[in-house]
Amino acid sequence: MAVDVVLLSLRNDLLHIGVVQRRGTSAYIDGNVLVRRGNPRAPRRVERLERHPQHHWALPGGHVGNTLLGDAYGAGPTPDTTLTEAALRVLARETNLALTEDHLHQIGAFGDADRDPRSGRTISVAFLAIVGDDRDLAIHPNDAVGHVSRVQFRPLVDVLARPNRLEFDHEDIVMAAISLVRNLVVTTPLAAKFCREEFTIGELRRVYEALFHGSLDSGEAAERPGHADAVRGYLAKLEVLAALSDPGVGRTISELAMMMPLPLPNRPDFMIDGRDVEVKSHSSRVLRSSGYGFASQSTPPVADIARQMELMSRLLRQSTKTRTPRAPRLLKALDPTNFARKMQKIGILAAVEGGSRPTFDRYGKPAALFRLDPDREQAPFLLRLEGLSKSDSSD
Repeated sequence: MAVDVVLLSLRNDLLHIGVVQRRGTSAYIDGNVLVRRGNPRAPRRVERLERHPQHHWALPGGHVGNTLLGDAYGAGPTPDTTLTEAALRVLARETNLALTEDHLHQIGAFGDADRDPRSGRTISVAFLAIVGDDRDLAIHPNDAVGHVSRVQFRPLVDVLARPNRLEFDHEDIVMAAISLVRNLVVTTPLAAKFCREEFTIGELRRVYEALFHGSLDSGEAAERPGHADAVRGYLAKLEVLAALSDPGVGRTISELAMMMPLPLPNRPDFMIDGRDVEVKSHSSRVLRSSGYGFASQSTPPVADIARQMELMSRLLRQSTKTRTPRAPRLLKALDPTNFARKMQKIGILAAVEGGSRPTFDRYGKPAALFRLDPDREQAPFLLRLEGLSKSDSSD
């Protein structure tokens, strides 16, 4: 018996999934996955292949601890009393994420005889967990955690599309998780878990727009033009940005900072005809002018001005190269007014008195803040998304 966990999070309007690479040179890949995408009843052909360090991924998971296995498979010396306890343990071991049972939603059991070609028959119970916006997704990028050599949160569209491949039947588990989360966000307040504790209606709408975009419908949909290729272009720009973030930018800023003058509390900044002028001092240098009885502490030498201009120009060029690229917009368009009206009608939100901020942090007018209403019983509801792609007045 094993457990697997599908970790989902939303960043830059892209749904991310937590994936790992375990130690070892081999990966177990379904060679018939492309046929099974169109015909789930087609036979699975999981083969042991040489692991590709860039394209072979797996879900966090492992065996349920019991007295028979001991610690042979990293299950730990103490048996797990429940499946959720096992899921939390392997999740902490492979990703260092400390979650609780309240974070887990059971997806189902996956036990086809051909899902794992190793000894015996392995049945895996899969769980879904939402990692909220207030957590750092880059906890261990490319670092070893336990018996895992790499841990990454990657855009889900990128993971589903070739040449990337998920081990065993993990693609089936991921698609089942997408189906489950789509069902839960229209019948429960789970969508708010993707946001911070206080959020705007616009931020909540973006959760639905990202979750229901067609690129997440299947592996084939992820590979359609404008989906995975757009995301990979964005990831490539981020890699270039990381490469450009060298000490050169820091050195330029440091040199500029060193050239900035220090304040002198005991000297005036300007003297005109022997009288002090109360202006905040900016420099320790004192230059005298033979004309007009004028002297200033804040005028640097000409050579310094030229150097400052050179450094400012260099910093401008470097900052232009390192400007963060805009993420692709893989969103199902929902009408803002209609969505807000329907969310208010459901009645699961409570306004934060006096709270507001721009909806998307970087732009937009300040919008009112909300949180889940703690005084309302979270009874099931049904949020119909049909018709929300256009403005209308119907309920």
